[in-house]
Amino acid sequence: MNVPSYPDHLLSLDEWAALPDSGRHHVEVCEGVLIAAPPPGEAHDHAVVVLALLLDESLPDEWRALAGAEVLVADDPLTVRCPDVVVVSRALVEADPDRAPVSEVKLVVEVTVDGTARTDRVTKFSEYAEAGIPQYWIVDLAGPPVIAAFTLVDGWYRFDGEHTAPVTLEAVGSTITVAPSALVPAPVDPVTPAHR
Repeated sequence: MNVPSYPDHLLSLDEWAALPDSGRHHVEVCEGVLIAAPPPGEAHDHAVVVLALLLDESLPDEWRALAGAEVLVADDPLTVRCPDVVVVSRALVEADPDRAPVSEVKLVVEVTVDGTARTDRVTKFSEYAEAGIPQYWIVDLAGPPVIAAFTLVDGWYRFDGEHTAPVTLEAVGSTITVAPSALVPAPVDPVTPAHR
């Protein structure tokens, strides 16, 4: 049996950068501790792609939406998150850094799945607020899709509403219309084979 080895100390940024590819696992570092989660699944990935494309196409040209980009939240102890979608400047994307400094992130979106709800709603909620990210959206796919929107006010996130119907939200000074139902793939009707 092949037993993986785990770090016996808090990771530095250089050590994080040198880690081998984790395959499909979702890997982050929280206060120096390596955290690995199983792949989030196809429904999650579909919602991420739809949101990233919608934001990228709807925002002014100076902004870009990225899916799965690393964000350096803190240096010491090291916290590196890989949010589902981030909005950063076009200039940052063109500079092509290994990871986005948290100061450059204007909106972060996390799509919650089984096993990540507490992290997205509590841990990352406070991390992103303390780091000064102006806007945070949490998308919950557990039932009918729901988008909860938050805006940073005086160092903490103000709840701007939870939406299941199409809604117009503010994103980086622009307005974006999002239909939560579009975040899940439409069911496929089986085709009845023709009788011969």
